[in-house]
Order: sequence, then C-alpha cells, then structure tokens
Amino acid sequence: MLALVLSGMFILGGLAGCGKKDEAGEAIDTTSITDMVAESYSVEISPSSSLNGDATEVLMMKDGMVMSDLTGEWIDEELADKRYFGIMVNNISEAMPQSGVERADVIYEMLEEGGITRLLAIYQGNYEDIERIGPVRSARHYFDRKALEYDAFFVHWGHSIYAGHDFEVIEDLDDIDLNGKDGSQGFRVSRPGKALEHTGYTSGQNIANAIENDGFDKNKSDSYKKMFNFNVKDKVPEGGQDAKKITTAFHDGRKPWFEYDESTGLYKRFQYGAEQIDELTGNQLAFKNVIIQFAPHQLISGDQVGCIDINLVGEGEGWYASDGKIIPIKWKKQVKYNMVDFTTTNGMLDGSMRSGNCSDYGVTTYYTEDGEKLKINPGKTWITLFQDDNKDGIIIE
Repeated sequence: MLALVLSGMFILGGLAGCGKKDEAGEAIDTTSITDMVAESYSVEISPSSSLNGDATEVLMMKDGMVMSDLTGEWIDEELADKRYFGIMVNNISEAMPQSGVERADVIYEMLEEGGITRLLAIYQGNYEDIERIGPVRSARHYFDRKALEYDAFFVHWGHSIYAGHDFEVIEDLDDIDLNGKDGSQGFRVSRPGKALEHTGYTSGQNIANAIENDGFDKNKSDSYKKMFNFNVKDKVPEGGQDAKKITTAFHDGRKPWFEYDESTGLYKRFQYGAEQIDELTGNQLAFKNVIIQFAPHQLISGDQVGCIDINLVGEGEGWYASDGKIIPIKWKKQVKYNMVDFTTTNGMLDGSMRSGNCSDYGVTTYYTEDGEKLKINPGKTWITLFQDDNKDGIIIE
C-alpha cells in the first residue's frame, strides 16, 4: 500500500489520472479531505487506484485507525476488513422489547405482509460479546437483498418461499438459518405471556460459530463496495429545514417516530406509543442519521398470504435528517446481474444460478438534490424503506 500523509495542506494536482474509475467515471469528492488540515490523517491507496478511482479503494486512516464504512468512526484496520452480519429482528408490538439492537450500526425498517414491519440490523465485526440478539424472525427476499449490498452474513429464523429461492440461486448470499441448517445456534428465551414466535434468539458468539461451521469467508469480498460517504466531522445538513420530530406513518396502525434530542445531537426512536428500548441495557435507541428512502411497493401476484415486493433497484427520492435538520435526497442502484423478479407470475420458475459477486447485484448510492454524493455524519444510521405512493405519510415537524 502507498501511504499519503495529510498534514497541513493537501495537494491534489499530482494525484490524478492513473487509477480505476467507477462505472460512472466519477472522481472522488475530496472536500472532506481538505477539511482535515488541522489534524494529521493518511490515505492508503492500492497500486491500481488513485484519488480519481473508485471511492471504495481509498482507505482513510488516523493514528493507525481506519474510517468505518458503516459509521464513519475510527476503528481498528483488522476490524474494518471483517464482514458484517445482518439479522432479521421481530418488530411487532407483542415482541417488544428487543435485545442487542442497540449495538447495531445500521438498522433498516421495511414493511411485510399484514402491514407490520421487521428490522434488518447490521453490525460491524465486533459482536461476539453480545449475549442475546432478537427476537429473530423469518426472512423476506428484499431484506436478504439489502444484506447482500453490504456483503453481510444474513441471519434469520426461517424464511418466505421467495427468500428461500434467493438462497438457492444466489451463490454469493451467505445465510445463517436458525430454523434450519444452523438451528443449533438459535435458542429460546422464556418470556411469560409472549407467543412462541417472539422467543427465538441468538448471540454474537453463536453467529460466529455458525460462520465457522458453514465455512464462510470472514473477510470482505474483493468486490465489496461501501454504501455511505461520511463527513470527517459533524456537519449540519446545508439548507435543511427544521426536523425536531419525524413520523413515518406507514398506515393508520403503524406510525413510529423520531424526536431530536439537542443535548445529545441524536434522534431518539419511538414506536407503539413509547420509547423503543434495548432490553439488555434499558437504553432508548438513538441515531445520528435518519434516512427515508421512497421505493415502489406492490403485492406479489397470486401469492396466497399477501407477500409484497419492494423494488430496491433503479432510482427514487427520499429524505436525510441529522442535527435537527432535514434535506431532500435522491437514491440510485444500478446492477450488473438481475435478481429473480417475483412480481411476475413465472418468477418462481427462474432457477438460473447467479454466481456474481455481491456488488454485481448493485449497491445503493445516495445523492443531494444537486447530484452530489450525499455525505452523512459519523454515527449510527436508521433507514426506513417507505412506500413511494405514500409520501404524505412522512410528517416533519
């Protein structure tokens, strides 16, 4: 690796022109690099890359630490090389409170059949000490496809027929099924008054055991591409409107919300009329960044139980909130290889094996309205996938 030390003024002119470019031919935005003149940083660049190359090839370093692709915070380089895991977490009111979710670095909320939501909680590689995570529930295919964007191990307790088909035909999708091949790594917790489906859990060590037993690669794929771009230091979204409270009203019966806490600079999470807490710590979930991503939702034709599809490919609109301000954004996801299309009547008949790398199925990129890549603040992020035909359901106060 070639290490470039950034101290005082960073000179850009001599570093252009010899590396790979991303598919759009875009140069890396160096604004955050030139903002670092008061401190000493370094950038490590692989021999095939330069500052005009793909941003995923550039490793930001400070005092021997590297910038996390999930949080923008400084972590050990060895940890940064490890793959993440994403886990399906029960989010129905009867299942509250959840355990271990406070440790997640990124959390997605998405609808499923019946108008309820489930969570995909994504963790950096330092999770072995988490004693209990859950309750864990069954997978839906748009959750496993989101985990694939991160090259993450995907943990679930059973699955829909559509997610199961993804596991069969997508070779690069490494799943851990606590209700199947990895059943020994799940366990039940006594929860008096709770139905059985709200009692399935796992632990960080059990997930590590499953990864070892299944023989999965523990380090990120060479094709891995990061999703987020970060400000080096906290920055209020420029031109943003006030957003002290953000409600995501999926429908009349599902209206979770966030409230901005000026004392911490974080958005606190509420649902079912109360704080959303982690049972292990008693702490309320709180996030530096909140992203709302509008995407097409539709029923899968002919499905007997009302399963839906969420289209994660293409482009659309959304919102980004941090530091009590919110701005409109755009998103785009381009793919090299297509997934099975379950919205067509013959979708399940497509048994073609898909052997592409994780990034071949696309990674979501967020942009500001003027077309620049969005930079989010260092910290944890909550992302809500929301119906694109229900934009009025996002209430900003």
